[in-house]
Amino acid sequence: MSAPDAPGRIRARVEDGRLPLEPPARVWAENGTQGKCDGCDEPITVSQVHYEFVLADGRTFQLHLVCGGVLAAERRRRRGV
Repeated sequence: MSAPDAPGRIRARVEDGRLPLEPPARVWAENGTQGKCDGCDEPITVSQVHYEFVLADGRTFQLHLVCGGVLAAERRRRRGV
């Protein structure tokens, strides 16, 4: 499960540049691998969906499915889409 304060963490990371607002060039999902979520810092367990995306510049991010949804909503909100 993502951290309860994940939306706030994600907004802060967008604000300070640790998470991007540009849309991904590639996206996929799979079972978690215990890696750390770039959105909330919690591990993505094997029973959770691991959402991974790559930007056009090659940077890769991994998020819980929920954290990825929060980031996508923040992207839309900030771009007025």
